[in-house]
Amino acid sequence: MGKSPTSYNDVVAYAADPNFDRRTVTFATLSVDVVPGQAVTSAGAAYASGSDCLLALSAARAGSNVPVITADRGIYVKPATIIAVNGETVGAAAIAALTANGNIRVTAPDAE
Repeated sequence: MGKSPTSYNDVVAYAADPNFDRRTVTFATLSVDVVPGQAVTSAGAAYASGSDCLLALSAARAGSNVPVITADRGIYVKPATIIAVNGETVGAAAIAALTANGNIRVTAPDAE
């Protein structure tokens, strides 16, 4: 059996308002294929570190003028999924960058 792809529900634990929990970002050039839970930069590259981090909530193929639904605000995300998709080091850095301003929060491990 293969591994099933992640979905919005694998990433989002709670959204305060479905009108503001996500936004669509159209990347002029998306250089990597993305799946829900993957961290990317605002330039469309794979996230490695730093504060420029967006969390994909939809899947998309690399290319030009690619729309991707990303996490916005008033949302709780599941850190285990972010770490599973991005890897331990990058996932931890992504969680720190995403939660820095308080618009995105993480669930407690026992609440998942």
